[in-house]
Amino acid sequence: MQRDHYNKIVELEQQSSPSNLLPAPISTRESLQLTPALRSVFEAVQREIGLDDNNLSQSELEQLVSSAASQLGLELSKLEKDEILSQVERDQKPFGTLQSLIDNPDVSDIIVANHSQISVQQGRRTFRTDLKFPSQSAYEAFVEKLLQRAGATCSTKKPIADGMIGNFARLHVVHQSICESGPYLTIRLNRFQRVTVEDLVSHGMAPKMVFDYLCKLCHKGNTILLVGEVGTGKTTVARAISSSIPHDESILVIEDTPEIKLDHPQVRYVTTREANTDGEGRIHPNECIRAGMRMAMNRIIFGEIRDAEAAEAFVDVCSSGHPGLSTIHGKSSSKALTRLELFLARAQRGSSRDVLFEQISTAVQVVVFVNICKQTGRRRIFEVKEIGSASDGALRQREIFCYEAQNSEPTWKVASKSSNFRDYLEDGDNPVRLSLLPDRLTLDPNLNYKEASTAHVRRWQVA
Repeated sequence: MQRDHYNKIVELEQQSSPSNLLPAPISTRESLQLTPALRSVFEAVQREIGLDDNNLSQSELEQLVSSAASQLGLELSKLEKDEILSQVERDQKPFGTLQSLIDNPDVSDIIVANHSQISVQQGRRTFRTDLKFPSQSAYEAFVEKLLQRAGATCSTKKPIADGMIGNFARLHVVHQSICESGPYLTIRLNRFQRVTVEDLVSHGMAPKMVFDYLCKLCHKGNTILLVGEVGTGKTTVARAISSSIPHDESILVIEDTPEIKLDHPQVRYVTTREANTDGEGRIHPNECIRAGMRMAMNRIIFGEIRDAEAAEAFVDVCSSGHPGLSTIHGKSSSKALTRLELFLARAQRGSSRDVLFEQISTAVQVVVFVNICKQTGRRRIFEVKEIGSASDGALRQREIFCYEAQNSEPTWKVASKSSNFRDYLEDGDNPVRLSLLPDRLTLDPNLNYKEASTAHVRRWQVA
């Protein structure tokens, strides 16, 4: 019976495919747009509140509104007072006007171009909302407040800034001096405060056997490179896999914006730093990586490989016997390896491709490509490949798992049932035997049904 329901939902999915739907404004009941007069009263109230560190009661807020209106020579109706009070109360929330988007579990990114243009991303699709800040000045003050909370600054001298609020909201701000309207604000939301492999299996990122394979290799001290585009879940997968690292090993985590927090007894965190407004004080990722080799670490987790120096340092430290875990942007595992090769070529000019391939194969054992399925809108592990030695001017790659969506139902092909690391995989507790796996892996039927039902409801809501 459940399978019949699932098939019916799939038919509806195909009739209302995401490619046939245009992004529509996301309605927010809290959205308010104040008139110029009411906006002046609101800003006057905000200035008064800014001078008071204590939380104000409802009656005190009402008195402030009445006082501000009186000073501006305005007489407000009860409805107008309620509109201003609603905006003030919303502004007092941690993320002010954006709080409803922060609280929406389906939103992965919030994109703000100016006070009246606020969009969100859901499954790498961008939708416009009807939220607005009361004014451009109120929006700029809001951005400044977020930067202060994140311990970052953004100015004409330093027009691009990054920061982290807690361990769930990553900020990226571009100053209005170098953009059309601005300031541009992008908030990336980490929905998993503590993530486990079981969480990702239950969310359908991949079957448990795929994660068992990855965790086993990570536990045994192999370096894993996670590949994907922005917002596909690379960092989340890295955090989950890291849980398999033995508790008697010391871990060093290096990032530019702290996002990876591990539930591990032996972990230290180092953050890189951009130069200050005088052009001094920069701490480059490769400096942190090389410093890590003197910090008695067993493992290195490096947030993202972005340039030649960082690539060379990471490959060097992993080749010297320190297993690693890192991410790199790419549209496939093969393209990511090509990008890593280009980084190394820039850092080691004159080196032959064979030498570069030899370094990569020594440092990296497994590449995992993470992406968003266009049919289901879900984050999935698309490819898992083992990296072998260089031969005949090429880097040997063995595909182990490959994602395929058949009639909107996710499946993973077991592309190879032999592994370069068979001894590791089949050793110890909970052995992973690829030879015993079926040709295809699927998610739990209940999860498939839940995914299809949820996707169908959401798409009709958007339509």
